[in-house]
Amino acid sequence: PQPPDVLPNALTATSANLTWSCPLEKNYTVISYSVNVTNPNSVHADCLHGQNLSYYFTVPAYQRYLYLMSISLMPFTSYSFEVLVNTTEGEGYFSKPQSFTTLQAPPTSPLNISASVLSYSSLLVSWSPPTCSNGIISGYMVTYTPSSGFPSSPYNVSKVTSLLLQNLLNNTQ
Repeated sequence: PQPPDVLPNALTATSANLTWSCPLEKNYTVISYSVNVTNPNSVHADCLHGQNLSYYFTVPAYQRYLYLMSISLMPFTSYSFEVLVNTTEGEGYFSKPQSFTTLQAPPTSPLNISASVLSYSSLLVSWSPPTCSNGIISGYMVTYTPSSGFPSSPYNVSKVTSLLLQNLLNNTQ
């Protein structure tokens, strides 16, 4: 049998819907479909926490879709999938692999947050990017709260990982 035509659709940061259609041929009966989903680049290794990046499914003949939700797809990660037709005449050929990328999700927390006193009224706050960006980090938001007051207005910081805070109140924690 001819390989199926496949179409991926990323729905969220951790789910996707995979669909396919088979050329109609009269000389065999479809028994099932074999679906292979992989992450060819194996990126985000620090974020995996033991999760698998390769999945193999057998889908019944009446079903021409696979909704991937509970297999722990990683946010903002490229995957490839291909489908093979299993018939009464034997296995067909895998379809041409199709790629999809899951959507972005909030990143994990920044790491190594520290503050260095530069003077009686200024601090240098610095941090490292999060282990799992889960997408494109466009910037950071920094706020602080003096021990005797209200939180500051947020400081929006572009792609740098430090912020100089000046004109702080003397002798304030």
